[in-house]
Formats: sequence, C-alpha cells, structure tokens
Amino acid sequence: MIAFPSLAFLIFGVAYALVSLVFAIIFRDGVLGEILSSVSGGLDISLRYFWAMALVITAWAVRSGIKRGAPLRVAVGNVAAIYAATFALHFGFTLFKTTMPEIVPHYADPYLAAVDAWLHGQSDPWSVIDRLIGSARMIQLTPLYQGPWLVAAFLFPVILVASDDNPERVKRYLVLYCCSWIVIGNIIALGGMSVGPVFYDRFYGSARFEGLTRTLDEAGLAHTTMGMLQDYLWSMFAAGREGFGTGISAFASVHVSVATVIALYCGERSPLLAVPSGLFCGMVLLLSVWSGYHYAVDGYVSIATVALIWAGLRRWSRSSATGKAPARYALDERLDASRD
Repeated sequence: MIAFPSLAFLIFGVAYALVSLVFAIIFRDGVLGEILSSVSGGLDISLRYFWAMALVITAWAVRSGIKRGAPLRVAVGNVAAIYAATFALHFGFTLFKTTMPEIVPHYADPYLAAVDAWLHGQSDPWSVIDRLIGSARMIQLTPLYQGPWLVAAFLFPVILVASDDNPERVKRYLVLYCCSWIVIGNIIALGGMSVGPVFYDRFYGSARFEGLTRTLDEAGLAHTTMGMLQDYLWSMFAAGREGFGTGISAFASVHVSVATVIALYCGERSPLLAVPSGLFCGMVLLLSVWSGYHYAVDGYVSIATVALIWAGLRRWSRSSATGKAPARYALDERLDASRD
C-alpha cells in the first residue's frame, strides 16, 4: 500500500495535470499532437548529471523506506508514486504555462521594467549585478541555474519523503512545493504576463535592453547551457510550438520560488544548512536577473509569496495540533466516566 503523503501527492498531481489539459484543449488547437511530438523532440543538452543523481537518490530513498520497516514492494511503490506525482505536476505545469498567453497575452514588461528601475535607483538590476560582480564571475556561476537547481526542483519531493520522519512537516512542504509552481508560476503569472528582459526587445521590437543583450553576448552566454536554453525557448515560442519545459512567462520566478522552498526546508531541518541553502537561493536570484530571464521584482515577489504561504502553513499546522489535544483529553475523560 502506498503511504498517505505519497498517495495524496499523486492524486493531486494527476488531478492538476487533467485540469491543465482541459484548459489547454479549450484555449489551444492541436494540443494532443503537440504532446506527442514533444516526447521525441526537445533541446539537445546532456542530462547525464541529473539522471545519475536521480538513480542515486532513488536507491537511497528505497533503502530508507526499507530501514523504516516497509517491505521492498511498498518502499519501491512509495518512491514510484512520488516520481509519478512529480512528473504529473510538471506535465500539468507545462500545459498550463504554454496555454497562459492564450488566456492573457504578454503585456506587463514595460511596467515591470519601470518598477525594477525605480527600486534600484533608476538602474536596471542586471547592470547593477554586472558592475558589482562582473560578467566573468557570473558566467562561471551559470551552471548553478541548471544542474543543482534541476536536481532540487525535480527530486526534492523524493528526498523529502525519504529523509523526513515528521509527517506534519512532509505534508507542509509538499503543499509548499506545489504552491511554488502553481501559485507562483500559474496564478500570479497570469496577473503579470511578461517575457522578461532577455526577450523584451525581440518581443516588443524595441532597444530597451540592448545593453543587456550586448553584455550577455560579450560574456559568451550563448555558448553555455543557460544560453542554449534561452535560444531554445525563444525558437519554440516564435514558431508557436510547445514542448515539455517550454513556455515563456517571467513574472513571477519559479526558479526563485523553488530555491526559496529548499532554503526554508533546510533551515528548518538544521541551522547548519540554513547558510548554504540561503546562499544558493540568493545566487539563483542573482543569476535569474543578470541573465535576463527575470526582472528583480519577479524574484522578490516569489520569495515574499513563498514565505507568506510557509508562515501560514506553519500557523495552521500548530493550531491544528493544539486543537487535537483538547479533543483527545475530552475522549479520555468520557472513557474514564464510562468505566466509573
């Protein structure tokens, strides 16, 4: 039998994917054909690092389940359910994200760019980062935006369920993880549909971010995995094609929201993990802005929203726990009275 958190996560993931599919069919044509074509196509980059980590974490997660007393079949079933739920969640996320421009067209970039400049002394945040840190250092840090983040983004639920013996915390962070994708990347994103600084000039036919384009070209971003991903996203978007992991929506930042979830969880588990996880979240924010994927305000909103949801979940969990205690004591009193 699949354990409750894994089963609940699986049911939610599948339900979300089905709802996203319905929205995609309503607002787009040829959705099923795009789904089938995306299975065989895609960006030609190596994911050996990710698959190697996935194999190691899978073996460790199964072993962890067995050490907790679960039979091998149950341990494997729980891990498989988490993977299936995660895939369903991301499949649904891609379907919804690629459908969002049909619901609300991209419009918010001029406003977000103006807010960004106002918040940072009438300077674009990417240029502030470039002046303070430098292109050479930032280009060296770009692998963090793919490798470690990819592992955290897709394997966090498996690590969470396998390593944490606190059921209440597991449930809270599965909910928070889902919110980091759906609330940030779907609901809030619909209210501020934007392409981001790196695609701004191509989409709006302007020269607003020509300095950013020149800086990234001179830094050699096009020869990195990050640069190839940007070219791939734009080529798919411009051709009107969709695939797994595609779609352009800058506000708010899912990269930052997921990194925030990881930082909050690590900090809750151990003060020793708080600093490195917080630094990782900060680096993801800086890279998202310097590379032009996001406006700084995208990341700020993501961090604030995830933090608010986290605080709300903790408060709800504590109030639920205190509410259960009186009920248990009342039951004990009734049992004692019946004995008398």
